[in-house]
Amino acid sequence: MMERIASALSLAAVTLLGNVATANPSTGNLVSSTDGWASLDQDPTADDFYTMNRDFYTLRSYVKAFGQRDDSWDPSAGYRANRARILRLYDYYRDTYLGRPNQFLWAGLGRMAGGAVVGGLDFLVDPGFLLPGYADPSTLTTTMVQIGKSIFLDLAWQHEAFLDDPVKTIQLALVHDLRHPGKASYAAAWTKIATNIPGEIAAGNQMLLENEQFAIIQPFYDALMRDPDPLGGFTVRRTRAFTRNVHPYHRDFLTAFPLGDVLIANDRWAWITEPDGMWQKWVAMPEAERTRLATLPMDDLIHQRWGQVLPGLLPPGSR
Repeated sequence: MMERIASALSLAAVTLLGNVATANPSTGNLVSSTDGWASLDQDPTADDFYTMNRDFYTLRSYVKAFGQRDDSWDPSAGYRANRARILRLYDYYRDTYLGRPNQFLWAGLGRMAGGAVVGGLDFLVDPGFLLPGYADPSTLTTTMVQIGKSIFLDLAWQHEAFLDDPVKTIQLALVHDLRHPGKASYAAAWTKIATNIPGEIAAGNQMLLENEQFAIIQPFYDALMRDPDPLGGFTVRRTRAFTRNVHPYHRDFLTAFPLGDVLIANDRWAWITEPDGMWQKWVAMPEAERTRLATLPMDDLIHQRWGQVLPGLLPPGSR
């Protein structure tokens, strides 16, 4: 396998770099990834290896997740209008994880994060909680829905491609690195995941998680912090609704970092990767326990009904 990967990367460096070099730079807009996969390329009309495969696997992920091929997901409609779709999104991450539970660690944790995201948004838009003048759609609710869509468009198709052909996925990821660079290399991440070595698999998935947090989520949070807020910072403060622990074996953000700000990437990353924290425990727990948690009903995840947990993994202050 490793010889095949090395050969594929050598070939990709020649053929795929050539494709990027011929792209039309006048249409480039890397931040337009929020609009849909067709706007991701420097030249979205080019029928090259990367574009055709990315679009094929994106469509397949749409069908698997939502039962349809069209891009009718409209974050500007707000949270309530998109709640059913968001639930299906997190079911998709569960099913993707189950396709390769020893390799797709990012997808499994994504499923778990759904409980905190959906629970936080439910809390935010609850009429008993909502302050006068704070509505859905609103800056925060549309941003949170858009974040979910952008993560899906960036990473779902790569998982679908890996299910078919890990080597081809690495080739595609090499081009993705060039056109839409993240904080870490996507190609290096998938190369590690393809080794079937547990430590390398974990490191590769952490690289995908790092890209999600820094390259995809953070620009939206930066915009939230810049957005004029007529309610005197209420919108930004409400992001604390999304800081609960996502599984039972790590601390919530405010317990772990009481002076931290979840909107700041480095603070959030320190929480995710703290020793014996969210990511380390997710990787370290037995696969059977990861799978049990990832397959809990979403309502249980929202209300943190974890079932019978492993006491030896529980940190102080968790539940």
